[in-house]
Amino acid sequence: MKTKILLPLICMAISLFTASCSSDDIVSPEAKEQMLTLTVSAGTEDDAAATRAELVEAEGSKSPWKWETGDQLMLVITNAGQKTVHTLKLKSTKPGDLSGEFEGQVPASSITENSTYRFFYVGKTTDGSADRTISASDLSAGKFNIDLTQQTGELKDLKKNCVLMGTGKVVATSGGKAITEGSVILKNLFAVAHFAITADNNTTITKVGLRGKGVYASANVDLSTGAVTGVSEIGTEIDPETNIFFPNGKTDFYVTFVPGTVAPAFDGYYADSYTSVVTATPETRNYDASKSFVYYKGAKAKFSVSDNQRVAITNGNMQYVMPIATYTYTMNAKTLDANKLIRWKKSVPLKIKGTRTVHPGYYRLAPEQWETAMPKNTRTGGTYTYNTVTVGGKEYVSPEVYRYFDLPSWGTIDYPTLIDNTFTASNATVVKDADFGNKLTVGGAITRTMTFDEWRYLMPNTENISLPDNNRVWSWRKGLITHKRAKWARCFIDENGNGKRDTNPAELRGYLIFPDAMTMDEATAVFTKTNPTIGKWSVANNNPTTFEKIKNSGAVFIPLSAYRAPGLAKLVQWGEHGNYATSQYSGNKMLHLKITDNNVGSFLKVDATSEPDQGCMNRLVQNY
Repeated sequence: MKTKILLPLICMAISLFTASCSSDDIVSPEAKEQMLTLTVSAGTEDDAAATRAELVEAEGSKSPWKWETGDQLMLVITNAGQKTVHTLKLKSTKPGDLSGEFEGQVPASSITENSTYRFFYVGKTTDGSADRTISASDLSAGKFNIDLTQQTGELKDLKKNCVLMGTGKVVATSGGKAITEGSVILKNLFAVAHFAITADNNTTITKVGLRGKGVYASANVDLSTGAVTGVSEIGTEIDPETNIFFPNGKTDFYVTFVPGTVAPAFDGYYADSYTSVVTATPETRNYDASKSFVYYKGAKAKFSVSDNQRVAITNGNMQYVMPIATYTYTMNAKTLDANKLIRWKKSVPLKIKGTRTVHPGYYRLAPEQWETAMPKNTRTGGTYTYNTVTVGGKEYVSPEVYRYFDLPSWGTIDYPTLIDNTFTASNATVVKDADFGNKLTVGGAITRTMTFDEWRYLMPNTENISLPDNNRVWSWRKGLITHKRAKWARCFIDENGNGKRDTNPAELRGYLIFPDAMTMDEATAVFTKTNPTIGKWSVANNNPTTFEKIKNSGAVFIPLSAYRAPGLAKLVQWGEHGNYATSQYSGNKMLHLKITDNNVGSFLKVDATSEPDQGCMNRLVQNY
């Protein structure tokens, strides 16, 4: 198979495949229904090779698709709102495998004389172990999805990422047979390009990552039109977790693109991609206030942290984006058409040279309040050990697997991935200068870390009757009795909606903190049960909520994280409790906030003084 897959003229006859259907508008032919054998003639041919191919060209050399044993076509029929899909199996091929004969049957009632139908070659599954199919749910949705994240870069593997489609008019003959009128031409619905990257100084590239505008993790193919729509854009940031990577050592590769405007960037990693920049000082970044705080009723939510101070709370935990150095080549935006091949000439790739580029480290807010940088596949309360690198005799977290890190030790603002750090809180100025908020500004103003006392004011943790009279407590009278509730509660995010916290994988637990101005009725509506327990005696496992309710409520969600002991690159007890940094110190040691899934062990000053150099999460605030 060559890359610009144009398949004019395919010789095929069609075999029956009946989808297992769950939707009322998808039907299967009756077992005794009259069947037609449909025969379609076709073949392949190749144009003269283009003398030059680049991203601005409109046409490249046509490349034949060679049929292989087990190849299938899918016939999708829609008649009077009824949808069926039928598999077209390869029966034989002609010399060179450029032409094939597919054979099978379709229900006579599904075929309307002289109507035009669509034929798809949907290729192989991502791992190549089986033929891809069009399922009943795909038919119901009117589309199917192609994964683009596991591209191998091999010419032969384009069948895993590309889809061919063509149309043909069906006419009946005699003896229960039918044919197509003329030829069916199948064309690739995607664009394909062939590249080879080298470093401009001949440094050996060990692996290549792909990102950029118009580069997608997957694509939907419309069954009615053949239109391809990108799903989940990879993004423009370099990220070892989400970018598309070709197999290690592969620097000459074919890429499948969604047609449209594409501005790809290729990152060539090398032996020192991580070690050469791990100690670089993080940049200061500024973020838009409208996108960085929790909002309640259209305005930044206000939270009292003392009798005379209110703050706005950021809408995600602080995360450090670790620096990486690569040999990068970024292309200008070009419009790529379906069924086109981009290359230098036949079998010769476009040769690109990467320039050494340092992707700097900086602090950001997590994309959602509940997101943590810890491994997304370790949600069982177990342990996880970070990849690390050693530079100058010191151990640092490496961005090889995850670029984001959210459990730094206090005092590492300029080198947050340092594993073993000892901080001496000698005075208030030293502590203030070490606040991570100094390097994460919002709306042009610095953010800051709350003190331990501010956390306790924000979430008073006493018996209801002993709660103070301030903005952080609801208070009402019923008869002669005054009732009080603190404006926070433990909870868990009920992802499957069964009302119970599941543990495999574990559903995330955390704390909901309600704005000063939120009513108690509004707060209880954030949960999916009618009578949630609020405040000190709340138990996370008994208070279900949802992502959507949190996002739309105006409440702050603080996730339970994991424990990273001082000097260790290991996380333990994921989701069991949270350790959050504070900007308060006792003697010369920093305090931290420990929160748990129930009342035991939370907000204890004795815990706040233990292991002062442990890794802690941080939820930054900004003063009003």
